[in-house]
Amino acid sequence: MRSYLAKFMLLAVAVTVVMLSGCKPRAAKAKESDAPVVSQGLVVGTLDIVNGPIENRLTLSGVLAPWEQVVVMSKLPGKLISTSIKEGQSVARDEVVALVNQDMPGQDYKDIQVRAPMAGVIAKVMVDPGSMVSPAVPIASIINISQLKVTVSVIESDISKVTKGMRADVEVPAYPDRKFQGSVSNILPVVDPMSHTAKVEIQIPNSGLNLKPGMSATVSLLLGKHSDAVAIPKDAVIEKMNEKYVYLFDNGIAKKTAIQTGFDDGHNVEVVSGIGVGTRLITTDLNVLKDGAKVRAKE
Repeated sequence: MRSYLAKFMLLAVAVTVVMLSGCKPRAAKAKESDAPVVSQGLVVGTLDIVNGPIENRLTLSGVLAPWEQVVVMSKLPGKLISTSIKEGQSVARDEVVALVNQDMPGQDYKDIQVRAPMAGVIAKVMVDPGSMVSPAVPIASIINISQLKVTVSVIESDISKVTKGMRADVEVPAYPDRKFQGSVSNILPVVDPMSHTAKVEIQIPNSGLNLKPGMSATVSLLLGKHSDAVAIPKDAVIEKMNEKYVYLFDNGIAKKTAIQTGFDDGHNVEVVSGIGVGTRLITTDLNVLKDGAKVRAKE
């Protein structure tokens, strides 16, 4: 009996030891999974702010149009008996482009010569031979595309900065790597009371005839230049409720900082107050940043 009890006690002790040894790792794992995770901060792009040149540019859009455009018409009524023109053809001033016949029963008239009122290119032929024409019926249209123009709308607060003869850089989608140089040829004297804009006409030389009427165009007017400005990427500036601000990288913390801006060249803006040279600007993830958030700079 004593031998049986001794064996039972030894077995109970062994089972207890195994159970205890099996529980220890689980307790350690539970403790490890409950440990708090320390955030290292959002990884952001940064830029060291330095002085540099910046231009103040006014960027506007419009559509290219011929410098001149006229219609060809007969001075007298009659039947169009022939034309010597086709669309795309160049014509000289006073060149005969059509003949109109006025013959009536019992009468004999000479054919009337219709001449081009200016040199240019035939943009469109509007009637065919055999049609009846008159001083009110256009036969064709002629355009002068040796130079073009584009009319843009300038808001009234900027109109005083635009002057006749001012240089204008023109870009078109057809030639994305080129800039065509033009100039302000006319500033209309009336401001639209609804849009509060004034029409400004830009003249563009087109000696190579690369530009075509109807092309969309972006016009850039240089209003001024600062050679030693605090300039930052325009995309780094946040504007809400008439407030402009940026986020600075300050020892691993995002610091919201209000600024005032000056010149704007379309890509960069001048900062006239709020930040200066030597500070570090955050340039990415601006839509998720908050003041005081932990951040890390990209390597």
